[in-house]
Amino acid sequence: MSIERLEQVQLPYLSRSAWWATVSSGQQVFIIEKPGEVVHLHTVVRTGAVNETDENTGVSHFLEHLMFKGTERFPAGAFDRALEGIGGRVNAATSNDWTQYFITLPKGYEGEYYRIALDLHADMMLHAALPPEEIGPPFDPDNPQVTEKRERMVVLEEINMSRDNPWRRAVRQLNTLLFPTHPYRREVLGTREVIASIPVEAIHEYYRTWYQPANMVTVLCGDLPVEETIREVEREFHFHEVREIVHPVFTPEAPPEAPRIERLTMPLNVAYVLLGFIGPPSAELRTTIGLDMLSIILGEGLSSRMHQQLVEQLPDTPFFDAGSTHWTYRDNSNMLAYGVVRPDAAEQAFDLLRTEVQRLQHEPPTADELEKTVTRLEAQFAAQAETAAGLAFAIADSMARLNTPSNYTEYLPILHSITRDALAEYARRYLDVEHLCAVTAAPERG
Repeated sequence: MSIERLEQVQLPYLSRSAWWATVSSGQQVFIIEKPGEVVHLHTVVRTGAVNETDENTGVSHFLEHLMFKGTERFPAGAFDRALEGIGGRVNAATSNDWTQYFITLPKGYEGEYYRIALDLHADMMLHAALPPEEIGPPFDPDNPQVTEKRERMVVLEEINMSRDNPWRRAVRQLNTLLFPTHPYRREVLGTREVIASIPVEAIHEYYRTWYQPANMVTVLCGDLPVEETIREVEREFHFHEVREIVHPVFTPEAPPEAPRIERLTMPLNVAYVLLGFIGPPSAELRTTIGLDMLSIILGEGLSSRMHQQLVEQLPDTPFFDAGSTHWTYRDNSNMLAYGVVRPDAAEQAFDLLRTEVQRLQHEPPTADELEKTVTRLEAQFAAQAETAAGLAFAIADSMARLNTPSNYTEYLPILHSITRDALAEYARRYLDVEHLCAVTAAPERG
Protein backbone atom coordinates (compact mmCIF):
# COMPACT_ATOMS: atom_id res chain seq x y z
CA MET A 1 0.00 0.00 0.00
CA SER A 2 1.25 3.48 -0.80
CA ILE A 3 0.26 7.10 -1.28
CA GLU A 4 0.88 7.91 -4.94
CA ARG A 5 0.24 11.65 -4.67
CA LEU A 6 -0.26 14.00 -1.73
CA GLU A 7 -0.79 17.73 -1.94
CA GLN A 8 -2.00 20.51 0.30
CA VAL A 9 -5.19 22.37 -0.55
CA GLN A 10 -6.04 25.63 1.17
CA LEU A 11 -9.74 25.85 1.96
CA PRO A 12 -11.52 29.14 2.72
CA TYR A 13 -12.02 30.03 6.41
CA LEU A 14 -9.79 27.19 7.65
CA SER A 15 -6.44 27.84 9.30
CA ARG A 16 -5.09 24.40 8.39
CA SER A 17 -4.66 23.10 4.87
CA ALA A 18 -6.65 20.11 3.66
CA TRP A 19 -4.78 17.19 2.13
CA TRP A 20 -5.68 15.60 -1.18
CA ALA A 21 -4.21 12.18 -1.87
CA THR A 22 -4.38 9.47 -4.49
CA VAL A 23 -3.56 6.03 -3.14
CA SER A 24 -2.14 3.07 -5.06
CA SER A 25 -5.59 1.69 -6.00
CA GLY A 26 -6.52 4.95 -7.72
CA GLN A 27 -8.99 6.01 -5.02
CA GLN A 28 -8.79 9.68 -4.03
CA VAL A 29 -8.87 10.68 -0.36
CA PHE A 30 -9.47 14.14 1.11
CA ILE A 31 -8.59 14.86 4.74
CA ILE A 32 -9.96 18.10 6.16
CA GLU A 33 -8.50 18.81 9.59
CA LYS A 34 -11.21 20.39 11.71
CA PRO A 35 -10.91 20.54 15.50
CA GLY A 36 -13.76 19.05 17.49
CA GLU A 37 -15.28 15.75 18.53
CA VAL A 38 -17.35 15.18 15.37
CA VAL A 39 -16.15 13.29 12.30
CA HIS A 40 -17.90 13.26 8.94
CA LEU A 41 -17.07 10.30 6.69
CA HIS A 42 -18.21 10.65 3.10
CA THR A 43 -17.66 8.67 -0.09
CA VAL A 44 -18.88 9.96 -3.43
CA VAL A 45 -19.06 7.60 -6.40
CA ARG A 46 -18.80 9.48 -9.68
CA THR A 47 -21.83 7.88 -11.28
CA GLY A 48 -25.51 8.66 -11.40
CA ALA A 49 -28.38 8.86 -13.84
CA VAL A 50 -26.04 10.25 -16.52
CA ASN A 51 -24.41 6.82 -16.88
CA GLU A 52 -27.67 4.92 -17.25
CA THR A 53 -29.56 3.76 -20.33
CA ASP A 54 -33.25 3.45 -21.10
CA GLU A 55 -32.94 -0.23 -20.13
CA ASN A 56 -31.55 0.41 -16.63
CA THR A 57 -32.82 3.91 -15.88
CA GLY A 58 -33.06 4.43 -12.12
CA VAL A 59 -30.46 1.76 -11.29
CA SER A 60 -28.13 4.27 -9.55
CA HIS A 61 -30.82 5.25 -7.07
CA PHE A 62 -32.09 1.66 -6.72
CA LEU A 63 -28.53 0.53 -5.95
CA GLU A 64 -28.21 3.27 -3.33
CA HIS A 65 -31.11 1.62 -1.48
CA LEU A 66 -29.66 -1.86 -1.88
CA MET A 67 -26.21 -0.92 -0.58
CA PHE A 68 -27.64 -0.99 2.96
CA LYS A 69 -28.94 -4.57 2.60
CA GLY A 70 -25.89 -6.29 4.07
CA THR A 71 -22.48 -7.62 3.10
CA GLU A 72 -20.70 -10.95 3.47
CA ARG A 73 -19.72 -9.89 7.00
CA PHE A 74 -22.90 -8.13 8.16
CA PRO A 75 -26.56 -8.98 7.57
CA ALA A 76 -29.13 -6.43 6.41
CA GLY A 77 -29.77 -3.83 9.10
CA ALA A 78 -26.52 -4.40 11.01
CA PHE A 79 -24.84 -1.36 9.43
CA ASP A 80 -27.51 1.08 10.59
CA ARG A 81 -27.89 -0.48 14.03
CA ALA A 82 -24.16 -0.44 14.74
CA LEU A 83 -23.69 3.18 13.74
CA GLU A 84 -26.84 4.51 15.32
CA GLY A 85 -25.75 2.72 18.50
CA ILE A 86 -22.69 4.98 18.73
CA GLY A 87 -24.57 8.16 17.85
CA GLY A 88 -23.99 8.14 14.12
CA ARG A 89 -26.31 9.63 11.48
CA VAL A 90 -26.27 7.68 8.24
CA ASN A 91 -27.67 8.65 4.85
CA ALA A 92 -27.12 8.56 1.10
CA ALA A 93 -28.25 10.45 -1.99
CA THR A 94 -28.28 10.06 -5.77
CA SER A 95 -28.17 12.72 -8.48
CA ASN A 96 -27.46 12.93 -12.19
CA ASP A 97 -23.67 12.95 -11.75
CA TRP A 98 -23.01 11.21 -8.45
CA THR A 99 -24.09 8.83 -5.70
CA GLN A 100 -22.98 9.71 -2.16
CA TYR A 101 -22.87 7.79 1.14
CA PHE A 102 -22.12 9.59 4.39
CA ILE A 103 -21.93 9.24 8.16
CA THR A 104 -21.67 11.94 10.83
CA LEU A 105 -20.70 10.63 14.27
CA PRO A 106 -18.74 11.30 17.45
CA LYS A 107 -15.05 10.57 17.02
CA GLY A 108 -14.95 8.50 20.22
CA TYR A 109 -12.06 8.00 22.61
CA GLU A 110 -8.83 7.98 20.58
CA GLY A 111 -10.90 7.65 17.40
CA GLU A 112 -12.63 4.42 18.42
CA TYR A 113 -16.05 5.25 16.93
CA TYR A 114 -14.56 6.71 13.76
CA ARG A 115 -12.64 3.48 13.10
CA ILE A 116 -15.77 1.39 13.60
CA ALA A 117 -17.57 3.60 11.10
CA LEU A 118 -14.72 3.45 8.58
CA ASP A 119 -14.66 -0.36 8.76
CA LEU A 120 -18.41 -0.64 8.21
CA HIS A 121 -18.50 2.07 5.54
CA ALA A 122 -15.69 0.54 3.47
CA ASP A 123 -17.18 -2.93 3.76
CA MET A 124 -20.53 -1.68 2.49
CA MET A 125 -19.00 0.28 -0.38
CA LEU A 126 -16.84 -2.61 -1.64
CA HIS A 127 -18.69 -5.76 -0.61
CA ALA A 128 -22.40 -5.05 -0.80
CA ALA A 129 -24.20 -8.38 -1.09
CA LEU A 130 -27.18 -7.05 -3.08
CA PRO A 131 -29.12 -10.20 -2.10
CA PRO A 132 -31.89 -11.25 -4.50
CA GLU A 133 -34.26 -11.89 -1.59
CA GLU A 134 -33.95 -8.20 -0.60
CA ILE A 135 -34.33 -6.99 -4.19
CA GLY A 136 -37.35 -9.18 -4.84
CA PRO A 137 -38.43 -11.00 -8.01
CA PRO A 138 -39.52 -9.06 -11.12
CA PHE A 139 -43.23 -8.26 -11.30
CA ASP A 140 -45.81 -6.29 -13.26
CA PRO A 141 -46.13 -2.90 -11.55
CA ASP A 142 -49.77 -2.65 -12.67
CA ASN A 143 -50.74 -5.98 -11.08
CA PRO A 144 -52.14 -5.32 -7.58
CA GLN A 145 -52.11 -9.06 -6.79
CA VAL A 146 -48.31 -9.29 -6.63
CA THR A 147 -47.30 -9.88 -3.01
CA GLU A 148 -43.52 -10.35 -2.95
CA LYS A 149 -42.21 -6.95 -3.94
CA ARG A 150 -39.43 -6.19 -1.42
CA GLU A 151 -37.12 -3.24 -2.17
CA ARG A 152 -38.44 -2.88 -5.70
CA MET A 153 -41.73 -1.75 -4.20
CA VAL A 154 -40.05 0.77 -1.88
CA VAL A 155 -38.57 2.56 -4.89
CA LEU A 156 -41.82 2.25 -6.84
CA GLU A 157 -43.60 4.05 -4.02
CA GLU A 158 -41.08 6.89 -4.31
CA ILE A 159 -41.83 7.08 -8.02
CA ASN A 160 -45.57 7.06 -7.34
CA MET A 161 -45.23 9.86 -4.78
CA SER A 162 -43.21 11.95 -7.23
CA ARG A 163 -45.88 11.46 -9.88
CA ASP A 164 -48.50 12.57 -7.38
CA ASN A 165 -46.59 15.82 -6.78
CA PRO A 166 -47.66 18.39 -9.41
CA TRP A 167 -44.57 20.52 -8.90
CA ARG A 168 -42.25 17.58 -9.55
CA ARG A 169 -44.30 16.55 -12.57
CA ALA A 170 -43.93 20.04 -14.03
CA VAL A 171 -40.18 20.13 -13.32
CA ARG A 172 -39.76 16.68 -14.85
CA GLN A 173 -41.56 17.81 -18.01
CA LEU A 174 -39.42 20.96 -18.19
CA ASN A 175 -36.34 18.76 -17.91
CA THR A 176 -37.34 16.84 -21.03
CA LEU A 177 -37.64 20.14 -22.92
CA LEU A 178 -34.27 21.40 -21.68
CA PHE A 179 -32.48 18.11 -22.42
CA PRO A 180 -34.01 16.51 -25.53
CA THR A 181 -30.87 14.48 -26.30
CA HIS A 182 -28.64 14.47 -23.20
CA PRO A 183 -29.10 11.72 -20.53
CA TYR A 184 -30.02 14.45 -18.03
CA ARG A 185 -33.50 14.16 -19.54
CA ARG A 186 -34.03 10.96 -17.53
CA GLU A 187 -35.62 10.95 -14.10
CA VAL A 188 -33.15 9.96 -11.36
CA LEU A 189 -35.78 7.68 -9.80
CA GLY A 190 -36.20 5.79 -13.08
CA THR A 191 -39.44 4.34 -14.39
CA ARG A 192 -41.89 1.96 -12.73
CA GLU A 193 -41.44 -0.56 -15.52
CA VAL A 194 -37.65 -0.75 -15.22
CA ILE A 195 -37.50 -0.81 -11.41
CA ALA A 196 -40.12 -3.59 -11.28
CA SER A 197 -38.32 -5.76 -13.83
CA ILE A 198 -34.58 -4.99 -13.97
CA PRO A 199 -32.67 -8.28 -13.57
CA VAL A 200 -30.60 -8.81 -10.43
CA GLU A 201 -27.52 -9.46 -12.57
CA ALA A 202 -27.93 -6.08 -14.29
CA ILE A 203 -27.80 -4.38 -10.89
CA HIS A 204 -24.69 -6.36 -9.92
CA GLU A 205 -23.00 -5.49 -13.21
CA TYR A 206 -23.67 -1.78 -12.76
CA TYR A 207 -22.23 -2.03 -9.23
CA ARG A 208 -19.11 -3.85 -10.43
CA THR A 209 -18.62 -1.39 -13.29
CA TRP A 210 -18.85 1.93 -11.46
CA TYR A 211 -18.00 1.22 -7.81
CA GLN A 212 -14.29 1.13 -8.61
CA PRO A 213 -11.37 2.81 -6.79
CA ALA A 214 -10.63 5.29 -9.58
CA ASN A 215 -14.28 6.37 -9.46
CA MET A 216 -14.48 6.96 -5.69
CA VAL A 217 -13.48 9.92 -3.57
CA THR A 218 -13.56 9.53 0.21
CA VAL A 219 -13.68 12.73 2.25
CA LEU A 220 -13.04 12.77 5.99
CA CYS A 221 -13.51 15.90 8.05
CA GLY A 222 -12.54 16.03 11.71
CA ASP A 223 -9.64 16.14 14.12
CA LEU A 224 -7.67 13.33 12.43
CA PRO A 225 -3.94 12.77 11.74
CA VAL A 226 -3.43 13.16 8.00
CA GLU A 227 -1.10 10.44 6.73
CA GLU A 228 -2.26 7.87 9.26
CA THR A 229 -5.88 8.46 8.25
CA ILE A 230 -5.11 8.19 4.53
CA ARG A 231 -3.40 4.85 5.13
CA GLU A 232 -6.34 3.67 7.23
CA VAL A 233 -8.70 4.50 4.37
CA GLU A 234 -6.49 2.67 1.88
CA ARG A 235 -6.26 -0.35 4.16
CA GLU A 236 -10.03 -0.58 4.75
CA PHE A 237 -10.89 0.05 1.09
CA HIS A 238 -9.19 -3.10 -0.11
CA PHE A 239 -10.50 -3.64 -3.63
CA HIS A 240 -10.52 -7.18 -5.04
CA GLU A 241 -11.74 -6.81 -8.61
CA VAL A 242 -10.41 -3.63 -10.22
CA ARG A 243 -11.75 -2.48 -13.55
CA GLU A 244 -10.75 0.46 -15.69
CA ILE A 245 -13.25 3.31 -15.59
CA VAL A 246 -14.20 4.98 -18.85
CA HIS A 247 -16.73 7.78 -18.47
CA PRO A 248 -18.87 8.34 -21.55
CA VAL A 249 -18.60 11.79 -23.08
CA PHE A 250 -21.83 13.59 -23.91
CA THR A 251 -22.21 16.76 -25.90
CA PRO A 252 -23.57 19.51 -23.64
CA GLU A 253 -27.10 20.52 -24.54
CA ALA A 254 -27.44 23.77 -26.50
CA PRO A 255 -30.26 26.28 -25.97
CA PRO A 256 -33.21 25.70 -28.29
CA GLU A 257 -33.32 27.72 -31.50
CA ALA A 258 -36.85 28.78 -30.63
CA PRO A 259 -38.94 28.57 -27.44
CA ARG A 260 -40.15 25.14 -26.38
CA ILE A 261 -43.41 25.43 -24.44
CA GLU A 262 -45.69 22.75 -23.06
CA ARG A 263 -49.02 23.30 -21.33
CA LEU A 264 -50.24 20.66 -18.88
CA THR A 265 -53.54 20.25 -17.10
CA MET A 266 -53.86 18.50 -13.76
CA PRO A 267 -56.31 18.31 -10.85
CA LEU A 268 -54.93 21.42 -9.11
CA ASN A 269 -56.07 24.24 -6.84
CA VAL A 270 -53.32 26.59 -8.07
CA ALA A 271 -51.33 26.90 -11.29
CA TYR A 272 -47.58 26.59 -11.81
CA VAL A 273 -45.44 28.36 -14.39
CA LEU A 274 -41.82 27.33 -14.99
CA LEU A 275 -39.28 28.94 -17.33
CA GLY A 276 -35.98 27.12 -17.92
CA PHE A 277 -32.72 28.23 -19.52
CA ILE A 278 -29.73 26.07 -20.50
CA GLY A 279 -26.36 27.10 -19.12
CA PRO A 280 -22.73 25.98 -19.53
CA PRO A 281 -20.98 22.96 -17.98
CA SER A 282 -19.49 22.97 -14.49
CA ALA A 283 -15.97 23.46 -15.82
CA GLU A 284 -16.89 27.02 -16.84
CA LEU A 285 -16.64 28.20 -13.24
CA ARG A 286 -16.77 31.92 -13.86
CA THR A 287 -19.98 31.67 -15.85
CA THR A 288 -21.74 29.23 -13.53
CA ILE A 289 -20.87 31.43 -10.53
CA GLY A 290 -22.20 34.39 -12.49
CA LEU A 291 -25.46 32.53 -13.01
CA ASP A 292 -25.59 31.80 -9.25
CA MET A 293 -25.44 35.56 -8.79
CA LEU A 294 -28.09 36.29 -11.40
CA SER A 295 -30.43 33.76 -9.79
CA ILE A 296 -30.21 35.64 -6.47
CA ILE A 297 -30.79 38.98 -8.15
CA LEU A 298 -33.68 37.65 -10.18
CA GLY A 299 -35.65 35.55 -7.75
CA GLU A 300 -34.02 34.32 -4.53
CA GLY A 301 -35.31 36.03 -1.41
CA LEU A 302 -37.87 38.67 -0.48
CA SER A 303 -35.76 41.52 -1.88
CA SER A 304 -35.25 39.87 -5.28
CA ARG A 305 -36.63 41.48 -8.41
CA MET A 306 -39.26 38.84 -9.04
CA HIS A 307 -40.61 38.82 -5.51
CA GLN A 308 -40.75 42.61 -5.34
CA GLN A 309 -42.20 43.19 -8.81
CA LEU A 310 -44.55 40.22 -9.11
CA VAL A 311 -45.61 39.43 -5.54
CA GLU A 312 -45.26 42.63 -3.52
CA GLN A 313 -45.84 45.53 -5.92
CA LEU A 314 -47.94 44.29 -8.86
CA PRO A 315 -51.56 45.49 -8.50
CA ASP A 316 -54.02 42.59 -8.30
CA THR A 317 -51.11 40.19 -8.67
CA PRO A 318 -51.89 36.61 -9.72
CA PHE A 319 -48.73 35.40 -7.92
CA PHE A 320 -48.78 33.64 -4.57
CA ASP A 321 -45.03 33.03 -4.87
CA ALA A 322 -42.28 33.62 -7.42
CA GLY A 323 -38.61 32.76 -7.44
CA SER A 324 -35.63 31.32 -9.24
CA THR A 325 -32.85 28.79 -8.75
CA HIS A 326 -29.72 27.69 -10.57
CA TRP A 327 -28.76 24.00 -10.80
CA THR A 328 -25.28 22.97 -11.93
CA TYR A 329 -24.47 19.57 -13.39
CA ARG A 330 -21.25 18.28 -14.94
CA ASP A 331 -22.23 18.89 -18.57
CA ASN A 332 -24.74 21.74 -18.23
CA SER A 333 -26.31 24.07 -15.77
CA ASN A 334 -29.81 25.41 -15.95
CA MET A 335 -31.68 28.38 -14.54
CA LEU A 336 -35.29 28.03 -13.43
CA ALA A 337 -37.70 30.93 -12.90
CA TYR A 338 -41.08 29.94 -11.49
CA GLY A 339 -44.38 31.18 -10.19
CA VAL A 340 -47.21 29.71 -8.12
CA VAL A 341 -50.31 31.59 -9.22
CA ARG A 342 -54.10 31.78 -9.20
CA PRO A 343 -55.67 28.80 -10.95
CA ASP A 344 -57.01 30.94 -13.80
CA ALA A 345 -53.81 32.94 -14.38
CA ALA A 346 -51.23 30.57 -15.90
CA GLU A 347 -51.00 32.39 -19.24
CA GLN A 348 -50.95 35.83 -17.65
CA ALA A 349 -48.25 34.70 -15.23
CA PHE A 350 -46.21 33.21 -18.07
CA ASP A 351 -46.14 36.61 -19.81
CA LEU A 352 -45.25 38.42 -16.58
CA LEU A 353 -42.44 35.98 -15.72
CA ARG A 354 -41.06 36.19 -19.23
CA THR A 355 -41.07 40.00 -19.05
CA GLU A 356 -39.30 39.99 -15.68
CA VAL A 357 -36.51 37.75 -16.97
CA GLN A 358 -36.26 39.86 -20.12
CA ARG A 359 -35.84 42.98 -17.97
CA LEU A 360 -32.34 41.74 -17.08
CA GLN A 361 -31.41 42.44 -20.71
CA HIS A 362 -32.09 46.19 -20.57
CA GLU A 363 -31.86 46.76 -16.80
CA PRO A 364 -28.66 44.96 -15.80
CA PRO A 365 -27.76 44.45 -12.13
CA THR A 366 -27.17 47.61 -10.13
CA ALA A 367 -24.19 48.25 -7.88
CA ASP A 368 -26.40 47.64 -4.83
CA GLU A 369 -27.68 44.35 -6.25
CA LEU A 370 -24.12 43.22 -6.97
CA GLU A 371 -22.97 44.04 -3.44
CA LYS A 372 -25.97 42.32 -1.86
CA THR A 373 -25.48 39.21 -3.97
CA VAL A 374 -21.78 38.88 -3.19
CA THR A 375 -22.49 39.31 0.53
CA ARG A 376 -25.24 36.71 0.49
CA LEU A 377 -23.23 34.08 -1.39
CA GLU A 378 -20.20 34.65 0.81
CA ALA A 379 -22.38 34.26 3.92
CA GLN A 380 -23.77 30.98 2.58
CA PHE A 381 -20.24 29.82 1.87
CA ALA A 382 -19.08 30.73 5.38
CA ALA A 383 -22.04 28.94 6.98
CA GLN A 384 -21.25 25.78 5.01
CA ALA A 385 -17.71 25.81 6.37
CA GLU A 386 -18.93 25.81 9.98
CA THR A 387 -19.65 22.08 10.07
CA ALA A 388 -17.72 18.97 9.18
CA ALA A 389 -20.64 17.74 7.06
CA GLY A 390 -20.93 21.04 5.18
CA LEU A 391 -17.25 21.04 4.26
CA ALA A 392 -17.30 17.40 3.18
CA PHE A 393 -20.39 17.87 1.01
CA ALA A 394 -18.85 20.89 -0.72
CA ILE A 395 -15.62 19.06 -1.56
CA ALA A 396 -17.47 15.88 -2.60
CA ASP A 397 -19.74 17.81 -4.94
CA SER A 398 -16.81 19.53 -6.67
CA MET A 399 -14.91 16.27 -6.99
CA ALA A 400 -17.95 14.49 -8.41
CA ARG A 401 -18.53 17.05 -11.14
CA LEU A 402 -15.01 18.30 -11.91
CA ASN A 403 -12.69 15.69 -10.37
CA THR A 404 -10.91 18.59 -8.66
CA PRO A 405 -11.84 20.71 -5.60
CA SER A 406 -11.70 23.89 -7.71
CA ASN A 407 -15.42 24.66 -7.55
CA TYR A 408 -14.92 25.11 -3.80
CA THR A 409 -11.40 26.52 -3.57
CA GLU A 410 -11.82 29.04 -6.40
CA TYR A 411 -15.41 30.06 -5.75
CA LEU A 412 -14.83 33.12 -3.54
CA PRO A 413 -12.00 34.70 -5.59
CA ILE A 414 -14.08 34.34 -8.75
CA LEU A 415 -17.19 35.62 -6.99
CA HIS A 416 -15.40 38.81 -5.94
CA SER A 417 -13.97 39.37 -9.42
CA ILE A 418 -17.25 39.27 -11.38
CA THR A 419 -18.40 42.70 -12.49
CA ARG A 420 -21.79 44.14 -13.37
CA ASP A 421 -20.76 44.16 -17.03
CA ALA A 422 -19.94 40.45 -16.83
CA LEU A 423 -23.34 39.72 -15.25
CA ALA A 424 -25.06 41.68 -18.01
CA GLU A 425 -23.21 39.60 -20.60
CA TYR A 426 -24.17 36.31 -18.89
CA ALA A 427 -27.82 37.45 -18.83
CA ARG A 428 -27.71 38.24 -22.55
CA ARG A 429 -26.01 34.97 -23.41
CA TYR A 430 -27.94 32.53 -21.23
CA LEU A 431 -31.24 34.16 -20.21
CA ASP A 432 -32.55 35.13 -23.63
CA VAL A 433 -36.32 34.57 -23.59
CA GLU A 434 -36.23 33.73 -27.30
CA HIS A 435 -34.43 30.52 -26.32
CA LEU A 436 -36.36 29.46 -23.23
CA CYS A 437 -38.15 26.25 -22.36
CA ALA A 438 -41.40 26.56 -20.41
CA VAL A 439 -44.09 24.47 -18.77
CA THR A 440 -47.39 25.69 -17.43
CA ALA A 441 -49.53 23.45 -15.23
CA ALA A 442 -53.10 24.61 -14.84
CA PRO A 443 -56.24 23.06 -13.30
CA GLU A 444 -58.41 20.84 -15.44
CA ARG A 445 -61.56 22.54 -16.63
CA GLY A 446 -64.77 21.13 -15.31
